[in-house]
Amino acid sequence: MRHTNTRGGHTPIRLFVIDHEELYRKGLSLLFSRDADIRVVGQARDALDACDSVRRVQPDIVLVGLNSRDGDSIARIKAIRDALPSAQVALMADRFTRADIVGAASAGVRGYITKDVQIGTLINAIKSVSRGEVFMPPSSSAMLVEEIASMNGDRGQEPATSVLDRAKVTDRERDVLQLLVQGATNRDIAGRLHISENTVKVHLRNILDKLHLRNRQQAAAFAVSSGLVRLRRDDTNGAA
Repeated sequence: MRHTNTRGGHTPIRLFVIDHEELYRKGLSLLFSRDADIRVVGQARDALDACDSVRRVQPDIVLVGLNSRDGDSIARIKAIRDALPSAQVALMADRFTRADIVGAASAGVRGYITKDVQIGTLINAIKSVSRGEVFMPPSSSAMLVEEIASMNGDRGQEPATSVLDRAKVTDRERDVLQLLVQGATNRDIAGRLHISENTVKVHLRNILDKLHLRNRQQAAAFAVSSGLVRLRRDDTNGAA
């Protein structure tokens, strides 16, 4: 991406904030304005009403607050995506249901942020999404993994990766995958396995390369659907 920070000639991330609560919307905008790497370029109460503004100001990311009173939230997300396909979309909600996550993922949403996150986590989430990464709280990550595994099982789909590729995954890499399925962060995995975070990153990169996958969400989903790791009941309750 062209922007990671304002130093070295990089431009700030252009962010558009949508939330039906004016005070919350303005509070978020004020918080983001304190970070030199993020510039709030617009606000709106409703996603459908914001489409014209989004086209005009061309944000990099649109942060949408999910509101049960909005009706079909996914239709509103798709309207934003249609208005500006180049923009990434991140959602904020008190909590995410399986339907929220699966529907939003199908609409191309990259970020899922709960409203109880710390400010630093919120800032990092926006920056991660701006780099094209998926950001998701651990509990929701596990929920999505379970859903994908269930869908694959219902459809009788065979994983795209061969048995030979799966055999290349080492026991330690399986340990990493097991914790990944539980929604563990790199720091969590490092602590549980008594290794450094850099070593965790190396394991994850090796896993993605061996299995021909793009990100940790795909790795977690594949690990379950292919039988590389078993999804236990407590794995869907988030990281410990």
